[in-house]
Amino acid sequence: MQERVRTLFVYDADSVVALDSDELTSAADALEVQTAHSVSEALDRLTTDAFDCVLSTYQLPDEDGVAFLSHIRDFDTDLPFVLYTHGGSEQIASDAISTGVSEYIRNDPDTDQTETVASRLVTVASETPGDSEAKVRELTEATDDVLWLISADWDEVLFVNSAYSEVWGQPEAKLRDDPRAFLEAVHPDDRSRAEEAVNRLRAGESVEIELRIDSAEESHRRVSIQAEPIFDADGNVKRIAGASREVTEQRLRQRRLGEQQQMVQSIFDAIPDVLYTFDTHSTLLRWNDQLEAETGYGADEIEEMIVTDFVPADEVEKIANSFQSIIQDRRSVTVESAFETKDGERVPFEFTGAPLEDADGSLRGVTGVGRNISDRRERERRFEAVFNNTYQFTGIMSPDGTLLEINQTAIEFAGRSREALVGQKIWDTYWFQSNETATKAAREAVETAQRGELFREQISVQGGDREAVIDFSVRPVVDDSGNIELLIPEGRDITRLSEREQQLDVTNRFLRHNIRNKLTIIQGRAASIREADDDQLQSYGDRILMAAADLSRSAEMARNIHNLIESDPTPERVDLAGQIEKAVSDVRDEYPEANLPVAAPESATVASLRSLHEALGELLRIVFRETEIATPTAKLTVRQGESTSLEITIVDGGLSRSEQEVLLGEIDVNQMRHPQGLGIWYVYWHVWYSGGRVTIDGNDVRIHFPE
Repeated sequence: MQERVRTLFVYDADSVVALDSDELTSAADALEVQTAHSVSEALDRLTTDAFDCVLSTYQLPDEDGVAFLSHIRDFDTDLPFVLYTHGGSEQIASDAISTGVSEYIRNDPDTDQTETVASRLVTVASETPGDSEAKVRELTEATDDVLWLISADWDEVLFVNSAYSEVWGQPEAKLRDDPRAFLEAVHPDDRSRAEEAVNRLRAGESVEIELRIDSAEESHRRVSIQAEPIFDADGNVKRIAGASREVTEQRLRQRRLGEQQQMVQSIFDAIPDVLYTFDTHSTLLRWNDQLEAETGYGADEIEEMIVTDFVPADEVEKIANSFQSIIQDRRSVTVESAFETKDGERVPFEFTGAPLEDADGSLRGVTGVGRNISDRRERERRFEAVFNNTYQFTGIMSPDGTLLEINQTAIEFAGRSREALVGQKIWDTYWFQSNETATKAAREAVETAQRGELFREQISVQGGDREAVIDFSVRPVVDDSGNIELLIPEGRDITRLSEREQQLDVTNRFLRHNIRNKLTIIQGRAASIREADDDQLQSYGDRILMAAADLSRSAEMARNIHNLIESDPTPERVDLAGQIEKAVSDVRDEYPEANLPVAAPESATVASLRSLHEALGELLRIVFRETEIATPTAKLTVRQGESTSLEITIVDGGLSRSEQEVLLGEIDVNQMRHPQGLGIWYVYWHVWYSGGRVTIDGNDVRIHFPE
């Protein structure tokens, strides 16, 4: 009768094991299975009883299966040992093989392996040492890891598999001839660390080290080495076992991942807003430095906080409801609330949140951005303070003319509620229903602004208790791309001003009419006096006619100035060269002998009034009236640089001190000394309404035009 194979089955009694000792015994008649439940118990059994084979799980209560095997090999190098592991990794297999395992079996949870394991136990127990060595060689050649066993004095290679040449770039024979030959393959900068590791192993220390392999490639290969000293019964190192694995790709992946993570973190921390990620229980998973900066809490404190811990008590319900909406409805939410800092300060914030999902669509939590809106709130307060505390009627419209907002002044003038006005087209609102002209003007204003132009006109509109004349304007607001995004309507009540202007206009027309009539009478009588035989009377007649002519010119100039000021002109793009040419032509009609050389480009565009030529002509006439030279000279030169200016060099004639003060804007209206005519004021108002200025240097008068 065949002798039974006595097997010691070692496993943790508190863990679930797929094998059962009784079933193993039943599966093979040649097996006799006994059990132990720890390494210490198993070693006691092995020293007091004889067994043909050992079957052990990897997970044991006091040590693992590989350590158990190492203990056995210290006193029995040939006892068959089968390692049965549930999870099994490449590293465990390598460690087991290098320690002298006879068989390595991975658990297949979907298959009943009882008969397979029983058969292998019988086979392993019946193998000769040569058979076992062949089995070990088969196992070691099946792995890409380098498995090696070296004598304690590092003078003899007891075992190395063929993976050595692939990983280290050297033939196995070279290592067998010289166990330190592997150092030649190590990068020069890492050799001292490798030699130190060898000395530590010989001294009985475990080693885990990573070395660069010196190669011609720019990026050196990397090898990870794990090695353990094996001790005899007296505690002396008798050999050293280890495993080497190339980890170049793994390290490259780790480096790339690290670089990506660093880049993401850099972006994360560079954003001025607060970034955060919460799990579904509202606990923070990740945040950027801005959260700590805004709240004053440290990282350790934040780790213990939930979403509602960051907001004031009166905002907790709002934030909690928003968080739940994101979780339950899987939708993005934006809400204005506030952070409450560690010091108790309330800081306005706008929070956004969106569902954070895994690749399979399962919800992980909430991610979002918090933006400090303190500056925006302050701007809104300032805007509202200005918007609602001005005497002008002001509003905001969409480009199609729909009123989006109006200020309190406009609401009070209409005597209507805000709701009754906002949302309507401006021409349909109460103010513009009083007359067809107002309605038409409102439509035209929107159409003009839609073209990117300013509309401005005086119109009569309806108020709650009166009609009013307003200076009505609509101007476009464009975005960075030049697209019109808003229209701004404004109205200034000029009813009283309009009435005063009408009254002044009537008075002005009355005075001009009467002065003209009286001057006609004076000139007629003066002509009669000049025809008298008396020389004295003729002299009086000439003087009266001259005074009457001056007074007539002053009245005409007063009319021109009145019309200029009344029209409130706006500068336009005009051709300065063309204006000069026209002015010179007009002056030559009066001073045909005048010398007026002009140095100007063919075209020079400036911002000015279209009647600029009239002012230039009047300035030249004023200059020439002060000279008795029959052929007076004044040079006109256009100078262009950062801005454009017209330089008039007075060769013959000049300006009085009071006339210069008028042009320079320095005259005191209360002083007793005034210029003799109104013409110099006409010149000044032209420059003033153009936004320009005058400088005078000796006989050079320069008019500077705005950009």
